Amino acid sequence: MSTTVIRPISAVQARPLRGSMLRPGQPPENLVYPGDDAPTTWHVGAFVDDRLLGVASIYHEPPPAVADAGAWRLRGMAVATAAQRRGIGRQLIAACVAHAKSNGGTNIWCNARATAADFYTALGFQFGSAEFDTSDGIPHYVMLVRL
Repeated sequence: MSTTVIRPISAVQARPLRGSMLRPGQPPENLVYPGDDAPTTWHVGAFVDDRLLGVASIYHEPPPAVADAGAWRLRGMAVATAAQRRGIGRQLIAACVAHAKSNGGTNIWCNARATAADFYTALGFQFGSAEFDTSDGIPHYVMLVRL
């Protein structure tokens, strides 16, 4: 099996996989997230044989209605279907955790799809909300992990 290489990428590089996995059929402008180009935002990709198979982005952003200077938001986490269940998501999360810690982060939060909740709890995340639907009707939870 080929080695997975985790390395920084641009927001532009993250968007095609973000679109195909998280927002299929949506227009390109829906793949641009607020803060994508902020100086503190970090985008990371997982490459196998030079093919981008996973992406994640982390933003220095507190949860809604919470003043927390140490909070970072994980967003746009996606792994190509054929590459899932091979540890790529776990490696992307580890890279984001390391980045947040090295920049003074004390916790990470995300709006996780309900179908991915078990993945996040296996990595130490806890539920921070009841289930809610996003504007496109997909069930989510706020999930949090202390660093």
